[in-house]
Amino acid sequence: MAEFRAHIGVHYGFLEIADDQSWGRTDWAKVFFGRRPAGLIATSPGEIFLVTGRHTGTVGFTLRINDGDPGPDLEGFEDVVEVPFEAFRSELRLIQWAGEMSHALPRLSAGPGSYRMRYHCRGMDDAGNSGWDYCAVVDEYLLQIWPSPAAPPATLKVTSREGHRRIFES
Repeated sequence: MAEFRAHIGVHYGFLEIADDQSWGRTDWAKVFFGRRPAGLIATSPGEIFLVTGRHTGTVGFTLRINDGDPGPDLEGFEDVVEVPFEAFRSELRLIQWAGEMSHALPRLSAGPGSYRMRYHCRGMDDAGNSGWDYCAVVDEYLLQIWPSPAAPPATLKVTSREGHRRIFES
């Protein structure tokens, strides 16, 4: 397993992961909004869009790349969803708003190809009501990635109001 862990600045309630050649090519309004059941994460070949509860500020973010399915953490997180992902390259970057900063991530374990992503969210409801302390980490996220044939998106757990709104009501 390879891991990346950091406190990351977000703007407009999202993070993006992409390879250097795919970043900025996806029309997210067409790909993401209104698509279910995942609601909190969307993928396009080479790019991943992750929703956060925090609109502007700092979130805790962990990415783990595994050789196989590590299993979900259903006890430690409020919302857990999965989606397929097609990687064009094995090198990805976590990109903050409008490319203002990016972070190199561990290489994908099987190189370019088909992967599964499981997005875990904790504290989204509190983050939406967290006030103006932009440095305080209120919401935390875990993204697991492993090689896998493409399979439909799945919702494994939804207990937060924000997760429910984004998955079932938007």
